[in-house]
Amino acid sequence: MSDLIIVGGGIIGLSTAREAAIRGLSVTLLERGRPGREASWAAAGMLSPLAEASADGPFLDFALASLRRYRSWVAAIEEESGRTVEYRESGKLRLALSARERGLLEQRREWAATRGLHARWFEPAELREKEPGLSLSVQGALLIEEDFRVDNRRLSEALVEAAREAGVRIQSGVEVEAIEHRGGRILGVRTAEGDSISGDRVLIAAGAWSGALQGLPRPIAVTPVRGQMLALGTEGPFSERVLESEEVYLIPRDDGRLLVGATVEEVGFEPGITAAGIRSLLEGALRLVPGLGSAPIVEFWSGFRPGTPDGHPILGPSPEVDGLFWATGHFRNGILLAPLTAVVLAAAIVGGDGPRIPEAFAADRPALASIPEPSG
Repeated sequence: MSDLIIVGGGIIGLSTAREAAIRGLSVTLLERGRPGREASWAAAGMLSPLAEASADGPFLDFALASLRRYRSWVAAIEEESGRTVEYRESGKLRLALSARERGLLEQRREWAATRGLHARWFEPAELREKEPGLSLSVQGALLIEEDFRVDNRRLSEALVEAAREAGVRIQSGVEVEAIEHRGGRILGVRTAEGDSISGDRVLIAAGAWSGALQGLPRPIAVTPVRGQMLALGTEGPFSERVLESEEVYLIPRDDGRLLVGATVEEVGFEPGITAAGIRSLLEGALRLVPGLGSAPIVEFWSGFRPGTPDGHPILGPSPEVDGLFWATGHFRNGILLAPLTAVVLAAAIVGGDGPRIPEAFAADRPALASIPEPSG
């Protein structure tokens, strides 16, 4: 019997498992496939609080606080795992391809200043001195300095090792079918093979699949959002910064690959790559950097992000079942939010002092109330 059972081995489950084990809990993590190989593997690794937030509020506050933990968090994981994580504080250039986009970015620069963030506007001539490969149609760009990137695949692999070093028992190929509870108290989980695994506390961190578990005290408002991506091979140096327009983003990797992403498709759990999806990514990339037309496509893939109605994650204790906790619904920001998510959840699970979970992320918040209550 474990103090804590975690259902789901993505970056959120792994980071929380590691943190809870460091705080003294015995932790078992159950993953139906290979840890870190679903949405965490399919992600791009952008760490973009300002770009991802639509306004001031709890999401931006949480995202900025998580970003500020990243450097020390990655350093600890590298030391514990013995693996190198490609983490770069390189900034992002958000590019304007129209007068409308330029106006929106200038507003975002003013917003950044009110939050004490560093954002600088580049006119086209100055921009092309720094990024000569950009299209002549680019009308300027906003450099967001507090916008970093990490190789999410390397990070996922390192987290697996760091969690094991902390004492987490990781079981791959174990599909959890249901949670088990009685009298308002968690008992553990049941696997697809029919085995019951007992635990004092259960954390559901199964991403887009979190709502499919049986035995939930209420339907949970998490839906899959498919994202398609591809990687190009580049010859010679490319920008160290992330380049982004309203259509697409380009993320360099140290090995010479250039990630191009990503589509946002509400198609349920329909897997795979489509011609239309790949075409839209390539067209967006070539509008920014025409010279990429000769670059080879070296990889393409898709994944399912866990979306919620209001775009906020679902974190913290279940209001109905004592010992049941949630960590899902991070959409495309699981990589960014992982350091702080792990800390606030571990504090909630273990007890004691620590950062608190925003009320806007609670499982019983009004924005999730449109999901019908279970019958019977």
